[in-house]
Amino acid sequence: MSPEKLNTTVQRKILFQSESFEVVSIDWNKNSLSEKHNHGWSQCSVLIESGAFENTLELGVKTEIQLLEQGQVLETPIGAHHSMRCLTTSGRTLHVYTPKIIEHTDYGKFKIQSTADFQEELLLSTPTTMNELKKILIHIKDNSVSTKSPYFMNQLFSGIMPQMLLAEELIAQTKSTMATFEASPTFSKIETEIVHSLCQTIGWKKNKCDGISVPGGSAANFMALHCARQKMFPDIKKTGITGQQFSVFVSSEAHYSFKKACAALGIGTNNLVEVPVDQAGRLIPEKLDQLILQQKNNGKIPLLVCATAGTTVLGAFDPLDKISEICKKHSLWLHVDAAWGGPALFSKQLKKLVQGIELANSVTFDAHKLFGASLTCSFFLTQDVGLLLEANDVSGGDYLFHSENPQADHGKKSWQCGRKADAVSFWTIWKSLGTEGLGDFVDKLLNIRDETLDWIKTEPRLELVAAPDFLNICIRVKPSNPEVDSFSWSKKVREDLKNKNLAMVNYSTDQNGDFLRLILANPYLQFNHVKQILQWSLEVK
Repeated sequence: MSPEKLNTTVQRKILFQSESFEVVSIDWNKNSLSEKHNHGWSQCSVLIESGAFENTLELGVKTEIQLLEQGQVLETPIGAHHSMRCLTTSGRTLHVYTPKIIEHTDYGKFKIQSTADFQEELLLSTPTTMNELKKILIHIKDNSVSTKSPYFMNQLFSGIMPQMLLAEELIAQTKSTMATFEASPTFSKIETEIVHSLCQTIGWKKNKCDGISVPGGSAANFMALHCARQKMFPDIKKTGITGQQFSVFVSSEAHYSFKKACAALGIGTNNLVEVPVDQAGRLIPEKLDQLILQQKNNGKIPLLVCATAGTTVLGAFDPLDKISEICKKHSLWLHVDAAWGGPALFSKQLKKLVQGIELANSVTFDAHKLFGASLTCSFFLTQDVGLLLEANDVSGGDYLFHSENPQADHGKKSWQCGRKADAVSFWTIWKSLGTEGLGDFVDKLLNIRDETLDWIKTEPRLELVAAPDFLNICIRVKPSNPEVDSFSWSKKVREDLKNKNLAMVNYSTDQNGDFLRLILANPYLQFNHVKQILQWSLEVK
């Protein structure tokens, strides 16, 4: 679309234009209104030269109204949408776009990254100028997968939050490390505030919890096994495993990172016990109890049970309260992988799905998924104060750690040294929306899900794989020709959408064949986006 679409006659004059920036003057009549629009990857600054204006700024699920008078400057952050209305008889505004605004006729649709045209540009053998480097980076950006698009549903995240971009700019410009308090005092306090606020949201007491930001949900799940083993056998930190054979229990729908953690920690992938699930994809507590007893009888040492709040494919929530009872019965560490489903804690409608999470010993929470923080922004949280320090602190860091308070230097609680201030990204979003606003974000997407489910009922060629608990819509597309084998048809649909640059959704397979998995996460998502993807799916021949 053009930078501004106006519903009354106005004079729009380009004063200067280059690749780096563009300057435009606009004369407005009373009640002239620009349609809601965005500027792609351009930063827009507007000077009110005369008159008074109302600006409506949309930041994902949050809308801010600004009243502007002569001499004031409006800055529309990258990734935001806005519209302006003239409140006086006439008005004039001066717009500066950095870089030059581009006609976005297909903005918001999916693009496939192609490396075919990058072979020469990607070579590292010779240096290049700063201007040429900028051109290459723009080329790469313009030809990368459009994860910002509402038609991107391939992973458990989608969309660009303007607040996140502001945080990333701050993080990059300060280039601080979270290893020590003296190097990052404010960022360390921000991390502590996020950890305590998340723990209180779970239902833990502020002074009886601990946590650390980690590079992704897989790392948080790794930390769970690491801490559970430290709690049960603290001597292993020094002596290593001396003949113990542990068992780790997860549902058959749990994330594969637990298998990786078992491999890395010396537990062994054969000692990862997968517990059967019901038709909705939820772990069956009775089966868990039976398998724990079976492992004990086989001479194994049950170490940890991981329940999942929001499985990757179906978005299923394991019955946490019942699983907690079994863990207490057998004196086992209970970890909840809430990397995807954790935001249900903030939702008025979905909080019941995580009933019992307050009974867990530890929790994984990913803010870069549904809540749109930068990749990666994940947290390992625990009720056991001091355990992170006990499990991860070692000698040899006297040259670095100088604080008298052992908890002050967060690097001691991590197995990383240099660590980026990832927590700032989520702090920026939470600060902007507020706790209630985060819940509204989840509930808005939930309403889109319910509207989609109602529409699906009107299409006989669309079949739900399971009634969704969360924001995963798993759906099987049937071919229009009944003679065509339907087993792999949904995968064909997925490839067709991708090859035509229409949308990118993922797929999975069950005993009845392939099915699409649509993830509702984009902050600018509307029902029509989801409906359009499904309509495109039905048009595949």
